[in-house]
Amino acid sequence: MAKIGLRNFMFGQLVETESQGTVTYSYGKGYKPAKAINCSVSITSNNAVLRADDGVAESDTSFQSGTVSIGLDDDNLEMQARMLGHTISSGVITRKVDDMAPYLGLARIVTKVVGGVYKYKVEFLSKVQFSEPAQEDNTRAESIEFGTITMEGQVMTRGDGEWSKAEEFTSMSDAQTYMESLFGSTPTL
Repeated sequence: MAKIGLRNFMFGQLVETESQGTVTYSYGKGYKPAKAINCSVSITSNNAVLRADDGVAESDTSFQSGTVSIGLDDDNLEMQARMLGHTISSGVITRKVDDMAPYLGLARIVTKVVGGVYKYKVEFLSKVQFSEPAQEDNTRAESIEFGTITMEGQVMTRGDGEWSKAEEFTSMSDAQTYMESLFGSTPTL
């Protein structure tokens, strides 16, 4: 297997609905923040070992938390406002100290080649909360360097324990359709 591409970030607000003691999870309308440059997901696992009778009796390497870093080709202010809980009006983003970034679902499509056949894997992080991106700007020099934006977020578990899911497809259009189905059509941000 060789990963050869990354496309189509999409995010939507996590909506938790409780009815008669049961919580259900869904996602609001899916938004594309910008074109995907790169994505890095780093997971921290629990690492506990119980030793008994001079050996390992039990061990736990379950999910604990994670971080995600996504590189985008544009610092679209409307998408930043949606991802970070800020307000935007007439093209002006207003950031306030008490703004709270919402919990989001985040999806992407990874293109792979397996045995000479293209496959398209939709990777979905079930609960992510992004933080303010670092801002670095440079003056124009003898040679042009493109500047991009990197958004970083915390990966968490939903109340039902889910933190991620993935599915593979043999066509990009099927992967895109599946990814879009993960999100609703109602704007929630």
